[in-house]
Amino acid sequence: MDFKELLLKYQYGDASEEEIKLVEEEIRKHEAIEDYLSESYDIGLEKDNREDINKETATVKKSVNKKLRKVIISSVAIVFSIIFIIFYIISPVINSFYYNPSAKTVGKYQEDIYYDLIAFTELNLPGYGLLGAASEKLGFGDYNIYFHRINLFTGEEKDINEKIKKSIRAGSFTDFYTTDYFKFDSIRTSNKDKYFIEEQNKKVINHIRKLNSVSYISAYVIFKNDLDMKKLYYLVEKYNNKISFKWAGVRTGNPDKPVNYLSGFNPNLSDSSVTTDIADKSKYPFLQLGDCMTSGYRDSTAIIPAAYSAHYTSLLRYMIDRQKAVKALDVSTAKTDYYKNALSYVQKNGIRTYGVLVYGEARDLLEFINDEKLSSIEIDNVLASKKYIN
Repeated sequence: MDFKELLLKYQYGDASEEEIKLVEEEIRKHEAIEDYLSESYDIGLEKDNREDINKETATVKKSVNKKLRKVIISSVAIVFSIIFIIFYIISPVINSFYYNPSAKTVGKYQEDIYYDLIAFTELNLPGYGLLGAASEKLGFGDYNIYFHRINLFTGEEKDINEKIKKSIRAGSFTDFYTTDYFKFDSIRTSNKDKYFIEEQNKKVINHIRKLNSVSYISAYVIFKNDLDMKKLYYLVEKYNNKISFKWAGVRTGNPDKPVNYLSGFNPNLSDSSVTTDIADKSKYPFLQLGDCMTSGYRDSTAIIPAAYSAHYTSLLRYMIDRQKAVKALDVSTAKTDYYKNALSYVQKNGIRTYGVLVYGEARDLLEFINDEKLSSIEIDNVLASKKYIN
């Protein structure tokens, strides 16, 4: 009987005791062999597995490092892209919606705030001049503006710092505006009570007579009849070295109606800052009145009156074109409409002045009052004497 048949008898329980003993001995023998082979195989397998694992780990590390480098590079690139987009794409787009005083769109070198304040000051603030202006960008639509202004009567200079947030003035701007609503009062209110005006003029004239003859006076005078630019220049020349004409108010509406705003210009050539960085002459001829001196004309009696007209209309056109600046700097957003209406009026009716701001000693001012046809006189300020004696 072979071992296979013996194994079957053992399996079905038919084997004898001797056969059972024989089969079980064989089984124990085979189990010992299997254990031996199994242990030997595992040792080799573990060595092979460790080598494979080390190789696989190195490969994984390289792959992870490579992907990590790509992620880092991509992240840095994304961050720089975001910064670039914010500062060079989004920021200019957002800023374009707001007034930007730091831009240089009017001249090549001067910031726009310089021209904006030059025009604003001369049109709206009699007796003041701008000596310089600059700005500082704070964020989207937010700026600090700095300007240096002079009181032409006292000679007092003042540095002013204001803030603009998204085209709106921040704070009260108490230092920004220096004018009030009592200057050229009869023009503002269209007060036609001749008796009241005459009595008031008598009081003012008597007061001037009581002053020392060399007292230096700043006064607003209104003519009985509006003057054209030739007659204005005639007065400027006539009283040269006696009376200084510092501002001429321009008629911009019906004389029989009160007005909300007044505007004018300084007939002197150099009471404010002057720059060689000139704005577009085709759009704004003589935006600086002093530019007329380089225009090629030799006869001042011909060029100066024409320059007055061109200068004033250039100031109006400039402010009309600078609506964001008007919103940010001017007393009211309605001023843009005023500038448009004023330009339309003077183009139709010509440029004429209803009155002027003058500086002079009491004795010379009395001579001016006696010799010229004036409607009213308003004293603005008085000094003991001129600051500088020529």
